[in-house]
Amino acid sequence: MDLPEMEQPPGSADAYVQAYLADPDTYWWSTNDYSSSEADVVLKRVLAIIAQARLPDHKQALGQLGVGPLEDMMSDALLDLLGPWMPFTAAMCYALGSVRMEFEPPALQRRLATMILHSQGKDR
Repeated sequence: MDLPEMEQPPGSADAYVQAYLADPDTYWWSTNDYSSSEADVVLKRVLAIIAQARLPDHKQALGQLGVGPLEDMMSDALLDLLGPWMPFTAAMCYALGSVRMEFEPPALQRRLATMILHSQGKDR
């Protein structure tokens, strides 16, 4: 997933992303603050990590992001924010596919499934 026309992250942000991808067990806590005041920061971290993740090397990190922050933030509002990045990369599809959706409303389940389906095979 390419981040839309944003400045390159500073070296420390890139170092953080690389550290998370290399050892998600150590850095899981850094994407675990879902309070309303920190939700935008967490989402930016998650998107930065996914943008640099590559399958199959980073399956654990991507799955962890799916069942952690993406699952906790799952909503129509999140899918609205992610819409402009379609088609999703394989890494984003994997992370979103790791979200446990069985307790979400059926309409939200269908919407996410459709977004993933339309992105498969169109990795950019």
